[in-house]
Amino acid sequence: MTSKLREKIKERDNYTCQNCNLSINDEPNLLLEIDHIIPISKGGMSSEDNLQTLCWKCNRSKGAKIAS
Repeated sequence: MTSKLREKIKERDNYTCQNCNLSINDEPNLLLEIDHIIPISKGGMSSEDNLQTLCWKCNRSKGAKIAS
């Protein structure tokens, strides 16, 4: 995944965690990460429709699971 694609996903998601809705407007130093909705280990791809922005806490708790 390229840094350009990472930035595109964050911008698309308005720099907001798609799980808890925390954004950089709420917490300016918030660490946002790009998550595979369907993990690569479960056959997911690094395509825009399978990527989402999550804060680091939500991404760690999700791990390699598929969100419901």
